[in-house]
Amino acid sequence: MKSVRFSVLFRLETVKIVLVNPHTPLNHRLPRFRQTADIAGPTAEKTAAGTGQKRGSDMHRGIITVTLSPSIDVTLWLDGLRTDEANRVTDESRGVGGKGINVSRVVQSYGLDNLCLAVAGKDNHAEFCRYLEKDGLRYEVLQVEGVVRENLTLRYEEQTIKLNRKGLSMSTMMVGALMALIQSRMKPGDIVAFGGSLPENITPQDYLELILAVKNAGALVAVDTDLFTLEQYRRISPWLIKPNIHELRHVVEVPGTTITDVVSAARRLADAGVENVLVSLGGNGLVCVSRDTEDGPGETIRAMVPKVEVKSTVGAGDSTLAGYIVGFVKGKSQLECCRLAAACGTASAMKDGTDVADKASAAALLPQIQAEVMA
Repeated sequence: MKSVRFSVLFRLETVKIVLVNPHTPLNHRLPRFRQTADIAGPTAEKTAAGTGQKRGSDMHRGIITVTLSPSIDVTLWLDGLRTDEANRVTDESRGVGGKGINVSRVVQSYGLDNLCLAVAGKDNHAEFCRYLEKDGLRYEVLQVEGVVRENLTLRYEEQTIKLNRKGLSMSTMMVGALMALIQSRMKPGDIVAFGGSLPENITPQDYLELILAVKNAGALVAVDTDLFTLEQYRRISPWLIKPNIHELRHVVEVPGTTITDVVSAARRLADAGVENVLVSLGGNGLVCVSRDTEDGPGETIRAMVPKVEVKSTVGAGDSTLAGYIVGFVKGKSQLECCRLAAACGTASAMKDGTDVADKASAAALLPQIQAEVMA
């Protein structure tokens, strides 16, 4: 596997970076790493992308996903879940995991430009990269010391036990290097999706600064994490966030359990500056609340899904996010973006292990997805 080494000046120190499998940029010539001033953060004069962004093919949007704490997911199917006894493994699967990576996998199935960026420990990065290649992803991996964590899922009949290990340790200097890498791979108008947990030693504030720097460079940023507060979302004002109902409650108070309660809570985030708040509700579908703009009031859309056999919810939220992004890039209306998001999320839940939705499985469900604009 080919590696490229170069140095990035950050905070008056030199950071050695190893990029595994560097690729040609999505749809534009790859610039060199930016100079020190840009790595430390873009200037305040740069404007944020997102508000009033046009849909469709009037411009060619690239899609970049960023996963700071990926995993190698090991699923074990057992002959029982008995305590203090030996349980035999009847089947096993291994694959790469992480919110951003899952989004890339779904987007890839639609044939859209897509670059998956991830941070990986050098001790087992080769195995990690093999799984990315197996999924046909275009990727670049920023190597750090340590190993990519292995997360375990134990399955027996309808019972599931998940065991998640701690992630890698990463220095704040490497966050600056990652910031430079993202900015060098994107162009204004591209969608950059951030998701998942953080490495050890990286704080939500570090993450916020990274996302802000990318947004201020002209990207439409999508965020799928439970790390931020309402005030932090007000500061970021992202193009899109995708909480589930539990993550929504971490940010704002949800007074009850009705759809009206969920919409009311999502509206608080939209009023705080989030352009699109996409709340996944499992078997109850999803709601999407859009921010008011100069062109008019935002829409509130509810999408309803059919009753299906749920095999695994791992990756369902990531598939939902990916479906919305695919619809947006393809120029679909807000209503159709929500329908596609709901179809992708439901298709993922019907798959076993850590498999996620793809174009074919989502298309099979799409005629059964109903959506409406709420008054």
